[in-house]
Amino acid sequence: MSTQTVVTLASVAAAAIAIVFCALRKALKEAEALLLALVPVIHALGKVRAAWRQTRHPQEEDVVEEEARRALP
Repeated sequence: MSTQTVVTLASVAAAAIAIVFCALRKALKEAEALLLALVPVIHALGKVRAAWRQTRHPQEEDVVEEEARRALP
């Protein structure tokens, strides 16, 4: 291989690596933004679930049935 071919291949490889790096970096930043946007939603759902559990008054038979389902065979 000539020196010119090696230089050209190295340049193309460096450009390809830079393009892949930039694309991956952009995708990761977008994924981070999406996850950060979901944090308040998940937190709010946790609060709703906790409030629902506090307002729910299970009947005695419901508790017995649930314990029976959770019991190991």
